Amino acid sequence: MSPGISDRPDQLRQVVKAAREAGATGVWTNLLFLRPGTREHFLEHLAEDWPELVPRYRELYRNRAYLPAEATTPVRRRVSALARELGVADRRVQPAEPEQEPEQLALAV
Repeated sequence: MSPGISDRPDQLRQVVKAAREAGATGVWTNLLFLRPGTREHFLEHLAEDWPELVPRYRELYRNRAYLPAEATTPVRRRVSALARELGVADRRVQPAEPEQEPEQLALAV
């Protein structure tokens, strides 16, 4: 996910829903990772399509490749909630049948 580009709630819902419809059995979430070198390349291309976001990204990723937990945790929680709501689950594992009380057999006389 890219802050301000692909992390809006409606976008996240669409992605999780599309994953479910495609048969996904899980959803993993992370936000953009920008190492030095990649950061400069990304910012150059960001300036072409969303120049108004360049200052924000420079600040967000200043001296770091990953965003801090306070930025990533809300998005991860939102995606996890959507996965639960939309039924993205490991459907390869069948839930265990509830245990039934053993039946008391009658003695034959």
